[in-house]
Amino acid sequence: MRRYLRFTIPIATLAILMLAGPVAAQSAAPGAGIYDSAHDFTRFNTVGGDGTNVEDVGLCTFCHTPHKAIETQLLWNHKLSINSFDWSDSTTTQGGSDRAVIATTWAGPTKFCLSCHDGTVAIGDINWFDKATWTGAGSVNTTTHDAPDPYNIADGGELLGNHPVAHPFPFGGVASTYNTSTNGALAVASGWISDPQTLGIRLFTNTAGSQVKAGVDAGSTTAGIECSSCHDPHNGNGKVFDKYLLRGMLTGNQSGAGAAGYICLKCHVK
Repeated sequence: MRRYLRFTIPIATLAILMLAGPVAAQSAAPGAGIYDSAHDFTRFNTVGGDGTNVEDVGLCTFCHTPHKAIETQLLWNHKLSINSFDWSDSTTTQGGSDRAVIATTWAGPTKFCLSCHDGTVAIGDINWFDKATWTGAGSVNTTTHDAPDPYNIADGGELLGNHPVAHPFPFGGVASTYNTSTNGALAVASGWISDPQTLGIRLFTNTAGSQVKAGVDAGSTTAGIECSSCHDPHNGNGKVFDKYLLRGMLTGNQSGAGAAGYICLKCHVK
């Protein structure tokens, strides 16, 4: 019996480790919340780092902080890119809408997304944590954003080949003005869903100057789209239905809300 137990205990332990290994490596399912999602960078915390910052940071700290934020907007804590962004190969859409520059002063969420996704700022380069100013990558060590990185959608300030963002949306079939750009005269209103908010897409309102708020009310002519129109950075329950934090499905051909909705058909009528 003693020999039997001596062998079964390690085997049982090995079985537990084998089961735990893949589970630990998996990220959260779509819509399961930010914990263990693609935006949970606590998975890469390593005490020590480059010697300048020796504490692991919390789940929200990579983007937000309640005090001493870079901006009051979103209480933003991640170092912002110094770039402004435009599309070098095209100044207008086929519908005649100007592709507005995404300036460093722009208040829409796309500017904040690009603080990580333009490839010029380290994930761990945050402004403030636990009475300390952070520099460089700090104690965050991640191989998922090493070059070449598929998650860096911009090359510095270059957005060539990317879907327009910080861009007007013809809400209700009427031209909108957003981030200094207006839906062009050649844009066919019937080519867009009148109000994609009903299908889980998030629209924004450019109220005055660079001020931006989430949500668009009936009759608005200041509606626009941002990165978070199609992606939910927090992997919210009932908001995300596929990988890449998408508010719809990456594949398929169904229009509609929820898991039945192909992401492109939530805005485009095709």
